[in-house]
Formats: sequence, structure tokens, C-alpha cells
Amino acid sequence: MEPEARIDRMERDGVLSPSQAEMLRLSLHGNGDRKDAGATRHNKIPFWLLAAAAAAAVIGLFVFTGNGGEQAVQDVATSINQPGGYGEMNKALSTGLAILVLLIVPILLWVWFHNDLVSKEEEVFEAWAQTESNFQRRADLIPALIDTVSRYLKHESETLTEVTAERSAAVASITGAIDELIEAQKSAAEQQIQGGPEIVERDDALKELYAAQARVGRGMTQLFGVMESYPELRSSDQFLELQAQLEGTENRINVARMRFNDAVRDYNAAMRRLPGSLVANVGSFQRKAYFQSDEEARDAPELQFD
Repeated sequence: MEPEARIDRMERDGVLSPSQAEMLRLSLHGNGDRKDAGATRHNKIPFWLLAAAAAAAVIGLFVFTGNGGEQAVQDVATSINQPGGYGEMNKALSTGLAILVLLIVPILLWVWFHNDLVSKEEEVFEAWAQTESNFQRRADLIPALIDTVSRYLKHESETLTEVTAERSAAVASITGAIDELIEAQKSAAEQQIQGGPEIVERDDALKELYAAQARVGRGMTQLFGVMESYPELRSSDQFLELQAQLEGTENRINVARMRFNDAVRDYNAAMRRLPGSLVANVGSFQRKAYFQSDEEARDAPELQFD
């Protein structure tokens, strides 16, 4: 079942309140309508390079077509046919070739370094897209987890004729954990939407997003912790499958984050090295931020599914 259809069903059945359902719907659209931030930013060649190429073409055309005056006649007998004699290259031709080399070689080098930076930047965007994709996968799984837990609690409350105080406290704890998880996922989705495609260039935005995603992880940890009071639920096939999927998603998020940081490291290093730094300044390349935690988020507990 699609996540949105599952949320609609939970709202109709009274498992979720309208506000909770709305927050979950918002959390499913964390990626938003993204445009590739690097697709059109660096496609144009600077005007001065085009002007230099045009000048080289004009000069080359001039020197290859001659000086416009009367051409001297070469005396073959006194040059090529004499023992030890060599014909000399046309002076205008040699001058034109030298000028063309001096103009074209820098342009070719600039194009090569520019394309190298573009390739590395695209690797950064690709790695970030993979990271967002794994965030989205987790967001899609959370409604299924909440649905499974909420329906079990609803079924238990309807079938049990007598609920102890301890059991009631456990139910309240799970309800609070569900509310916290929904709020955390909504906050993380809003951070992604507000960051936009330029989020990879802002250290503060990526730190805030990391903190929001860490809060989602803590919310899941809290929910799984309070569910220790329900061994029947924890041993059900549906719940075990969700555990396995969520655990795999957390691992993929960590791998995607490391790959993103590796791509950022390669790109930033290429941007700082000469002559890459000169090309970066001309091409308006921007340094990319690392996706890392702040001091508080580094101590976030890991998810435990056992």
C-alpha cells in the first residue's frame, strides 16, 4: 500500500488524528520539486575566452592568406637544391602558428579544468540525491510502522476488559513516542524543503538537517524501546519485516552520507588547487558543505532493533 493511501486509511479509521495525518503527509514530500543545481550554472564559456578564440581565428586567417602585397619569388637554385641548403618556413606562417599556440593552449587547458570541476560537482549532486532518496525511503516506511503499532494498541484496548495501571502507562508512552516521531519526521521534511538545491553549499543548513534527521532516529529508538512491553507485537511477521527494512535504510543512509562527503572532499580539493581555483572563480563554482553533525548530534543514540 502506498504511504499516502495508508495515511488516509488511518485517518478514516481514527488511528491518527487529522493533525497527525497532515504532518505525515507533509513528511512524505521532503524532497520537493528539485531542479539540478549544477545542470545549467556552468554551461556558458566566459566572454573573454570567446573573444580570444575569435581573435586567434582572425589572426590565423590573416597570416595564412598572406600579407596582401606582392609575393617574393623563391630562388630554388639558391636554397633547396644547394648542398646543405634548406628552404626556410614562411615567416608569416611561423608567426601565425606561434600566436595560435599561445592562444589556443590556454583555452584548451581552461576547458579541461572547467569540465573536470563540472564532473566533480555533478558527483556531489548525485551523491546528495542518493542521500535524499534514502531519507525518503525512511519517510515512506514510518507511516507503515505507526500503522502497525497503532492498530495493535487499538485492538488491544478494545479486546481487553481490564487494563492495569502499568499497561495504561505503557500505552501512554507509546502514544507519546508516536507523536514525537511524527513531529520529528515533519521537521526533517521541512528542513529539506527550506534548504532547496543550494543546501549542499550551506554548512549551517546541512547541520540543521542532520540534527533533524538525528531527531527522527531518536524518535524511532524511543518507540522501539517502549514497545518492549508488547512481545506479541514485536514477534509479529509484519513488525519484524518493518524492523529489517528500517535497519537496512539506516545503514544505507550512513553509507550515502559517507559517499556524499567523499565527493565533496574531492570537489573542494580540486577547487582549491591551482589552476582549478582560477577556473572556479571565473566559472562561479561554489564550495560545497560536508554533511556532518554538530557537537550535540554526535552523541545521538543508534537504533537498536534487537
